[in-house]
Amino acid sequence: MDRTQHLSLPYIMPEQAQKFFTHNQGLNTLDGLVMLAVTSRSLSLAPATPALGGRYIVAAAPTGAWSGQADMVALFQDNAWTFLTPQEGWLAWCSAETQMLVFTDSSWRPLQPDQYARLGINTDADLTNRLAVSAPATLLTHEGGSHRLVVNKASGGDTASLVFQNDYSGRAELGLAGDDRLSFKVSADGSTFVEAMSIDPATGKPSFPQAKFLSNYAVNLYQDSGRFGGNGVTGTSIAAFAFPNYLTPYNGATVTGLAKFIHNNNDYGGASGALNAHVRDLIDTIRDASYRRYGPEFWVAQITMGSGTGSGPALVDDLSGYFCLFGAFTVQPPAMTFHAYVRALDQAIIVKLYPGQTATANGTTHGETFAISPADNWVSVTIAHDLNPRTSNGYNPSPIGIYVQDAGDKFLLACPALMGGIATIDDNVGVIASYNSWSA
Repeated sequence: MDRTQHLSLPYIMPEQAQKFFTHNQGLNTLDGLVMLAVTSRSLSLAPATPALGGRYIVAAAPTGAWSGQADMVALFQDNAWTFLTPQEGWLAWCSAETQMLVFTDSSWRPLQPDQYARLGINTDADLTNRLAVSAPATLLTHEGGSHRLVVNKASGGDTASLVFQNDYSGRAELGLAGDDRLSFKVSADGSTFVEAMSIDPATGKPSFPQAKFLSNYAVNLYQDSGRFGGNGVTGTSIAAFAFPNYLTPYNGATVTGLAKFIHNNNDYGGASGALNAHVRDLIDTIRDASYRRYGPEFWVAQITMGSGTGSGPALVDDLSGYFCLFGAFTVQPPAMTFHAYVRALDQAIIVKLYPGQTATANGTTHGETFAISPADNWVSVTIAHDLNPRTSNGYNPSPIGIYVQDAGDKFLLACPALMGGIATIDDNVGVIASYNSWSA
């Protein structure tokens, strides 16, 4: 063996002539490698006028004097290039990048890379917890100004949240958990979480599902409880259909009583009469099977569009319709909630939202005018009406406005209710009792 194992420095051999030459060659190599600092690692062609003693890491696909020397350490000595083959673990300072490089897995890489697959600080990281920290506290501080911590999720149905645990068992979660509402959930066992609070992203209004607030005792301001059977009916039964004055047909629209929900109906084991198919569809939607036989009776109104085109059209995507039904202009509070069940029969109908109104339809939030199609079946519509009293004239806009595409088109309406204040209404509520349902 005439060279060293790692740096390939030449040995001075026995009886060798000109021993100084071998010795000086080894010194030159050591001078190039010890405290290795290269000018650049991005050049594929040797510089035209290199400095004596210049050192470079040859880039990919080199040409000219560096041809075939990719990843080699190129030393310019005695007006010629010498190439040294790097070994696993060699270190080099790259002046152009102001960082240390290490030769590993057959290539030069930053000793401190911009990205780590995982990082554990005083603990082990894994494929899920790719950044793990074990410490009494963790500080994220500013760099002379503000500081923001961002938790990002891929889509609305995903989760971006903070989870607080007890011995690795969740006890509270704060964030966007499966939707875009900010929610706060708690758990006693780490598996079942209860939502204590949520904030609507469209309105900023908080709700407290576990508290006994207005959503659980809403009282209908309509004196017929939305049953279409006349004012002051308090029993389970109602007689003839009576369309109320608080709703106004428009543009020649006409209203008839389609059918009513029958207390003790035949469909579910009673003997008082069979349910109309549309009525049955509604009660099947909002009640479990054991609770479809009995209940306060209510009529379903059928509204047929007339031929008028007054008040101009309402537009949703490629749909256009004209005013058909609205809530009468009466004295109203600045904040109120309207609820009803609506079913389009012939074509899609349009629910108009006015400034200050937001809506939910079968749980989907709408901040603008939206459509209901026949394929949607019965839709539970809740409209929150919240106005600044200083910019309200006290009697409009209407709490509900429905536009219909063509004369003769029909839709159904059941169980309308108007509540003072902004209330969260369960889609399965059915009839909401009026304030006079318990009269003496």
